[in-house]
Amino acid sequence: MTKKLIKNGRVLTMAEGAKEIAADILVENGRIADIAPNLAADGAEVIDAAGSIVMPGFVDTHRHVWQTQLRTVATDWSLFDYFVEMRLSYSTFYTAEDAYLGNYVGALEAVDAGVTTMVDHCHILNTPEHAEEAVRGLQESGLRSIFCYGTFPNEPRAPMNVPDDPGWRHRTARELHAKHFSGSKGLTHFGFAPSEAEAMPFEDLVAEIKLARELGAAAISCHAAMGAYALGADIVEKLHKEGLLGPDLLFVHGAAFTDRELDLIAEAGAGISSTPETELQMGMGFPVAHRATAHGVKTGLGVDIVSNYAGDMFMPMRLGLQSTRATRNAEYEARGRAPAIITPDAESVLRMATLGGAEAIHMEKEIGSLEKGKSADIIIVSTEAMHMTPAFDAVGAMVLNARPTDISTVLVAGNVVKRDGRLVHADWPALRGKFAASAERIMAGFKTLDIPTIADAARPIMPHLE
Repeated sequence: MTKKLIKNGRVLTMAEGAKEIAADILVENGRIADIAPNLAADGAEVIDAAGSIVMPGFVDTHRHVWQTQLRTVATDWSLFDYFVEMRLSYSTFYTAEDAYLGNYVGALEAVDAGVTTMVDHCHILNTPEHAEEAVRGLQESGLRSIFCYGTFPNEPRAPMNVPDDPGWRHRTARELHAKHFSGSKGLTHFGFAPSEAEAMPFEDLVAEIKLARELGAAAISCHAAMGAYALGADIVEKLHKEGLLGPDLLFVHGAAFTDRELDLIAEAGAGISSTPETELQMGMGFPVAHRATAHGVKTGLGVDIVSNYAGDMFMPMRLGLQSTRATRNAEYEARGRAPAIITPDAESVLRMATLGGAEAIHMEKEIGSLEKGKSADIIIVSTEAMHMTPAFDAVGAMVLNARPTDISTVLVAGNVVKRDGRLVHADWPALRGKFAASAERIMAGFKTLDIPTIADAARPIMPHLE
């Protein structure tokens, strides 16, 4: 791997806050070898970052990547709509090839938007082949990822080669781990996603957590405490009492967590991923991110799904920040007062989208900030577009002004995967037709279903609906 020297940029290392520095970055063998002004390196490829912000790549701590073919279908959905139409209906028509295309294109979309690490909570594993192909999609994208093997049993509405053995999902998890992840030093790591942590019998959740730990899962991704949808399962308290509340657990959403539950999560070293866009839209409660960090919880942000909005980290940052500001400002207004100081600050969400996310998945020694010895997961963001000029405050520009189109260059482990605004190893025009055909076939299958009948059958699962 050739040496690379990134020069002339405005650097946000995120190592000790978000203070901007003027420095060059030397990359050797996939790692950051030095950060200092006026560096020189014989034989290095020079990447000119003049007029740009240089910072760590974004860390997306929760995404169901497979849903890439279903963009815009969830525009006006509640969580109940999502459960009925996505989890019980669209998912059943995904073939293994569809799972590959969804993950591959979804991962490319993430890279294009400056995401260099992503947690894929993958619950599209209709057959063992789906698992193989979903992993392949991530591996071929060049993205760093944690593939969280999902055990949720999608409805068998379409003919597929599903094993007769009811325990095939656990067996396949072992086989997949042995084939792709045992001793692996690659960019794709093995994780686990229990069926549905609050809805499944607690003893089954315990069994799946133990299986995940036996396989060395980098993260165990669990949907939990989704506002009024929370099922009163009290899984944090129960896991604590069983001695199973550990740092490998990544709780997703979490708006209904009590202060005690947040304290228990913090004490265990576990993480939380907040996805403000879906949480605010779908009735999952107010985003927990800033409340969680106040309790000392390692907290990241996530996109969640692209079936209702774009796959970049800018909107999660903005909505998480501005919605929290709005609620705090409303507290003043209720007393007939106005805030002299606006909180939280923009740096808080930029940290969640980078180093905070890395901490939530316990990869902060490798990624999340620009420091000597860490992996060279770096993005270069142009400030030359009209909406970015002038960018007096680099943090403000990144959180409240930037767009994916501003990201000119992306490095993952020192490899340039986006250069001069274009993905290096992907031919989207050539891929688009095949991807669109996959989406159309899935939609055609969905249109054969009687959704009102499926919804009526599912309604008792969510008793708080009105």
